[in-house]
Amino acid sequence: MADTLQTQVAAIWARTLAVKAVAPDDNFFALGGHSLLGVKLLAEIQARTGIEEELKLSDLLEFPTLEEFTGHLESLMAPSEESGSL
Repeated sequence: MADTLQTQVAAIWARTLAVKAVAPDDNFFALGGHSLLGVKLLAEIQARTGIEEELKLSDLLEFPTLEEFTGHLESLMAPSEESGSL
């Protein structure tokens, strides 16, 4: 699943940033990203992945590379211990 999610997110980053491809260690801001593009990017990722928790610009600031950001998304998508049944 990780490769699929990273591939999907990389395609969204590439479209948003108008670049041909995004490597795992590429930084959103180094590729020309800024806060307005970040908001657009987060909205599309939210819609396409179905992540329930709202993504914030601070997530992108804290996890600026594709690999870090995808890892963050995976942690949000993973079932939490709190949501388990007793």
